[in-house]
Amino acid sequence: MTYRGNLSKKESNIEGLKWIPSIQEGDFRDSLPGTHKDKFIKSEFSEDDRKALLENFLKIKDECKCIVEIGIYRNLEESSSVVFLKNKNLDTFYIGIDKADKSDLNNPAEKIYTVKTDSFNKNPLFELMEALDLEEIDFLFIDGWHSINMVVNDWSYTERLSKNGIVGFHDTNYHPGPFHVFDAIDENLYEKKKYFEDRNDDWGISFAQRL
Repeated sequence: MTYRGNLSKKESNIEGLKWIPSIQEGDFRDSLPGTHKDKFIKSEFSEDDRKALLENFLKIKDECKCIVEIGIYRNLEESSSVVFLKNKNLDTFYIGIDKADKSDLNNPAEKIYTVKTDSFNKNPLFELMEALDLEEIDFLFIDGWHSINMVVNDWSYTERLSKNGIVGFHDTNYHPGPFHVFDAIDENLYEKKKYFEDRNDDWGISFAQRL
């Protein structure tokens, strides 16, 4: 069901990845399709996805000081964003990254911030974190552009991931980027769990927690 393509595995120079999955050279914003012909998906971010995200977020909620989400909601009430915003502690920072302007979500009083940028450009996030006196990311959620090269790029944000930090991926059933990058994560460094991978009615969601 998931697009795998003619995958090559390059030597990894990125911490946490056993190899660098690659299908084609080129722009980090390359477009690689998933296989959707058998899908019967009713919701972009399903109720089951939200439950799985909450289950994993609650593992570190009390120690979580910084959430970074790559790819902010389209439909807020059916999104990953709403799980974080409704369940985070008051002293936990939420920073969303998106190419579209999501500044309507900003609420410094509740420690909610957004950054309008392509996630390939890390500087805006890191500059904001420095301004907010945040050194680490505790929960990184990746749901941006789904090419392999771009998800590899987004994984590299784990250079700031905290000791027990968690990385979540959406669309691990149908898109090559999340599927292959999750597969490449080193099990000696991360505990990995996939949800709904045998279902054709859910995009799929997966998590890796640093050991």
